[in-house]
Amino acid sequence: MTPIVDKLTEFRGTRLAQGISATIFLGLGLYNLSFESGDFAFVIGVLFSVYGLLGVYKLLVGESIAQSVSS
Repeated sequence: MTPIVDKLTEFRGTRLAQGISATIFLGLGLYNLSFESGDFAFVIGVLFSVYGLLGVYKLLVGESIAQSVSS
């Protein structure tokens, strides 16, 4: 593979990459909840916001909620 593909593959599972994705999902969710109108925008906004909050939780705690509940 090319060096850029190798670097992206290594970057994929890092905490920085997870933080970036959680920020993007939270931003998209809050944007849809704040600035878009309609039922579809509300549903997408709630889903993206919840997914972003779960990502932030995983970053702060170090494990997902499913792992926390099962232990």
